[in-house]
Amino acid sequence: MNRGFTLIEVLVSLVILSLITIISSNILQSSLETEQISSERLQSARALNFSSIILRRDIRQIINVPLRDYYGDPINGTFLGSNDDKRISFNSKIKSISNEISPIKRIEYVLDDNKLIRKQFFSSNPYDSTENIDTNFIDDISELDIKFMYERSWYDKWPVSPVTERQIPTLIKLEFKKNSNEYIWIIEPNIDYVFKR
Repeated sequence: MNRGFTLIEVLVSLVILSLITIISSNILQSSLETEQISSERLQSARALNFSSIILRRDIRQIINVPLRDYYGDPINGTFLGSNDDKRISFNSKIKSISNEISPIKRIEYVLDDNKLIRKQFFSSNPYDSTENIDTNFIDDISELDIKFMYERSWYDKWPVSPVTERQIPTLIKLEFKKNSNEYIWIIEPNIDYVFKR
């Protein structure tokens, strides 16, 4: 006697197979979403790490020489920083392709439209505020706070006094939020000499 599957057995098998398929597809979709979120977080962490390296390099290569405005007039300071304007300006030594071009370039970091922008000018005393290379340094920043240390106290502006016009801050601190995560970067320029006039 040939015995086959009854209709009820086939239906029960189909229901069990359907449940297994639904559970497997949900697990697979959840795994793909988790992998995508992890990948985005890793990419964001890499970008922040790269930005931190560039900022630290720029600050550690500061040249303590007086700054000039866009008209060539001297500015009272070798390093300018303001938490109100969310801006820091200084001259830094950057390798050039040609030996005929000065390696000293003006660098500015400024917060504009929730983006920290790095501006590298073509000279240490630029005459045109638009002749620079802009780089979107960090996107989606909120609550940026810039501080400068002098004699074991933090200040919102640099230079702090006429004495500090010829000095670089002991430490520079940037506190900011990105994607609801809080970050604190503290950078030591390692420049302890005072510019001699």
